[in-house]
Amino acid sequence: MSERAEFTEALKGAVAEKTNWFNSEELPRMLDNYRLLHTCIKNLYDLLLKRALITADPYKLEKKISDVKAPEETAFAESDASVVIGARFSDYESMMDFVCTYFKFSVENFDLAKIKRFNELNNSFQWTNFNTNNPKVNTKGLASLLNEARRNLSAISLSMVSDSVSKSGKAITEITRILKELSDFKREEYKLKIRTQIMSSSAYNSSQATDAATEIAEIKKHFPSIMGKTPFYSELVNEITEEDFSPSKDAVQQKTLERLKVTMKVVTKEKEKVNTKQMLMETIRVLSNLSNEYANIAGKLNDNVKIIEGSKNSFFNKLKKAIRKAFNLKEPPLVYKFIIVDQQKQTKQAREIDINIFISNVARKANFLGILSNPQSPEIKKINESPEEQILQFVNKQISENNETLTLLTAADEYFKTNAAAQDRPKIKGLKIDLVSVKNIIVKANQKRAEYVSYAEEVIQMQKLGISES
Repeated sequence: MSERAEFTEALKGAVAEKTNWFNSEELPRMLDNYRLLHTCIKNLYDLLLKRALITADPYKLEKKISDVKAPEETAFAESDASVVIGARFSDYESMMDFVCTYFKFSVENFDLAKIKRFNELNNSFQWTNFNTNNPKVNTKGLASLLNEARRNLSAISLSMVSDSVSKSGKAITEITRILKELSDFKREEYKLKIRTQIMSSSAYNSSQATDAATEIAEIKKHFPSIMGKTPFYSELVNEITEEDFSPSKDAVQQKTLERLKVTMKVVTKEKEKVNTKQMLMETIRVLSNLSNEYANIAGKLNDNVKIIEGSKNSFFNKLKKAIRKAFNLKEPPLVYKFIIVDQQKQTKQAREIDINIFISNVARKANFLGILSNPQSPEIKKINESPEEQILQFVNKQISENNETLTLLTAADEYFKTNAAAQDRPKIKGLKIDLVSVKNIIVKANQKRAEYVSYAEEVIQMQKLGISES
């Protein structure tokens, strides 16, 4: 076997090993960081909407996303910040949702051009340098709006804003590190493809490629027919010739193989005993993320009620209100008939709901769960001091109640869309995106609870067998 063939075989093995490492270790880690980033972005986006500091994009749900693309970055007038940043931050949030939900994180699904688009998306808002002096207009505009949002916020909400910005910066830092490693790897993979697909083909005349210049010429000659629409990167082709003809080619080849080497970090430590109580407390922390969602939903429900009732201001209704006011009579309950859909049983059931009490309950849940998000609150300290059995009962009750709330909110969303007058329907605030977020939080909390239950059952079984955990 020739020296060049030996080097190519060594490259094949190294690329295969690193591909497996990226697919099993680094890319799943990058996806986890994108999911964290998306959660933080969604929290900030919902807060700005709730405080009417940005304008909601009316076409958000209609926009079809098929590939990664950064929001626009052109300059805009300061007076247009609400609309422009609203649209761009909305596009950014939608793109992150697409990345987390639909994009396949595998080496095969990335190329150098796609990595560049990911980096452009990540730089749309610079979380690691997030301030009003940032030269990038999107970051500066969003930082200014969040500074305005911080005014008169509760301590919990202020903590959420700071925490979201901080975690976004950490997530982006880790994502950028992995993308840089992936970019370096894809360069080496590109070079290997030229060696295996062009230089090893029967059309390639190796006897003509006797130096760097003739090798480049021979690669260029066959590149279009063999590589198709793959871009031609002169810099990387020059690196191939360095590996083949440089006076220090042995050192160059060794350096290339070193870049492809997978460094396995072996950490040996004593097995830590799992803190089962903290597993349950983590479930409560996940549920506390519903606070912002419920607060936002309660506001939308109130607005929708005003729209529905506003259309009923007939002369007769106004007269009844005037009489009640004159005689100091209490307003009758405002009862709406929700259609409750049971997906498992495939049934529908009508239920009368006092809408004002319902909205009040949603707002109360938002406040209660917000308190649970503060590790220093008396409520969360009291829960933490309780026996695990009681904490599990509390978690079970919360998951059950929030599932019930999700069912009712789904029915409420359908009610307002169906019962609003035709001229008022465009004004109705839909809950589709909010309900997806609520469902995802409940599902995640349920997964955390299931992990706890599974582990607790395993410990019990081990104890029955006389095996101690160590």
